[in-house]
Amino acid sequence: MKKNININKSIKHISFSIAMLSNLFSISSCRSAEHDNIVVGGGIAAVKINLLGSDYASGKSSNQANLKEMGLPVKGNAQRHSKMITPSLFFEAELAPSNNDAKKSGNTSTEPIALVAGDQIGAGMKFRIIAYRQDDNSYQAHQDYTVGEQAKSLMLDGGKSYTIIAYSYGSTSALPGISTGEMANLSQAQIGYDDNNKDLMYQKIENFIPDGNNPNNKVDIKLRHKLSQITTVINSYIGNISEISWADLRPHHPQSVLSLSNGTMSRTYESTERLNFSGSFPTTTATANPVLINADTGGSLTGAFLANLTISGIGNKTIDLPNTFKITPEYRSNLTINLRKCGVYIGPNTDPANYKEFMCQNLGATEGIDPFSPEAGNHGAKYQWGAQTGESGRYISQADDQNNSGTISGWDSTPKPGGSWSDTSKTANDPCPSGYRVPTKAQWQAVINNNPNIERVGSWDENGNYTTALYFRSPSNIRTLMLPAAGYRHYAGGALLGSRGENGYFWSTSEAVSNASYLSFGSTRVNVNGDNRSYGLSVRCIAE
Repeated sequence: MKKNININKSIKHISFSIAMLSNLFSISSCRSAEHDNIVVGGGIAAVKINLLGSDYASGKSSNQANLKEMGLPVKGNAQRHSKMITPSLFFEAELAPSNNDAKKSGNTSTEPIALVAGDQIGAGMKFRIIAYRQDDNSYQAHQDYTVGEQAKSLMLDGGKSYTIIAYSYGSTSALPGISTGEMANLSQAQIGYDDNNKDLMYQKIENFIPDGNNPNNKVDIKLRHKLSQITTVINSYIGNISEISWADLRPHHPQSVLSLSNGTMSRTYESTERLNFSGSFPTTTATANPVLINADTGGSLTGAFLANLTISGIGNKTIDLPNTFKITPEYRSNLTINLRKCGVYIGPNTDPANYKEFMCQNLGATEGIDPFSPEAGNHGAKYQWGAQTGESGRYISQADDQNNSGTISGWDSTPKPGGSWSDTSKTANDPCPSGYRVPTKAQWQAVINNNPNIERVGSWDENGNYTTALYFRSPSNIRTLMLPAAGYRHYAGGALLGSRGENGYFWSTSEAVSNASYLSFGSTRVNVNGDNRSYGLSVRCIAE
């Protein structure tokens, strides 16, 4: 029921206050503009609106924005994805909850704890309060407020139950006049999304019953951000970034409406949200301004990122993550993209000119996985010395190697002739792709001599595990190359007689009488050895 309220007759005094956010680290503090008079009779209640601040939703990344399961495993509530740019260059992407820790906001003990702190609500921000009768959802009253300014009171019938709706566009711009859509029955009430003032916030409070005899009726409001906020950071470990262009996130919906009854958004056409990397260039770390994304992929992996980069010494590269992650409204997250180069020093590690690129994975490994992850997909195929990929009797694929630990039908125990691979030039038999070749014995020895910072992970047990590996680290302690302990295939019959999970063996091109040389490592050693050319070992290619 609506009433025409004569404030001069029914109210002797009006009380109102607004609590606003006052610093970056707490959601809000009380700033009031009160006119403390007590309502006398009549059942009319003056209601104080106490704005506690804003927040984002919290939760595991599976509820927030998940990268494809084909990417890296979950760690610390983050999902990761890796993609090769060239055989020795790759980028890794991590979409993770913001590290803006949940904290208690405001100064009063009754104030709730924010799930994830929102941005500071500053003076001048406009918001609207609308009251609907709980019994029939009819519109009762509304009032607009400006943080930090004096405002009229929200007057309601004492003893009646209300649903209180609060919303803001997060802007100092004037709110539009109350619309017929807002004054409709709450079950039908809605407002439009404003793509020029994207930070739409909302809260619904049910069963609020003001007391006409109580001068201290109060509604605590904490506005929930309805869009997803994403901050994108690109780190380059392969050279200075001189330019980033055509960077965007998708999808973003410029048009939608918000249902006031349940806070859901109905969206129309899809577009992109352009990213602005406003810092100075060249740089090794570029951070885009945070953007608000109006999207809900509904659990589908339709979120995408695209950017063109110009990198010193490398040229133009495109980072493309199509249909890779899902976006859920109300969450704040960071998208971090690291550009990395696989390689080691083959001369003194004080001179960058001595850094040599290697392929990030063994030949025959699974494409699209993290090349620094010790897992089965990075073990790759096994080759006899001098063999080509797929050569009958001298090659076993990763899948066959891992499905059959016994002898290999047709395994050729006669060594390949000298010159099948060569130290001096890349032969037709060399299985490495264009621009790469099998390393020489001297190059493997140079790797050992100039990269003393070695890390070992895994059990180093002869139990067939896939999680044991050796990492070479740079002088700045960054992992630059991972070699898995993939074991070997025996020269007689090709049986896998052990060593997977205990030792790693990588061919060189170098001959040694009727044998050939290879890199070998275990739990305590890294060295170059020689043995029968018919062994099946891993191959890791070096840039020419």
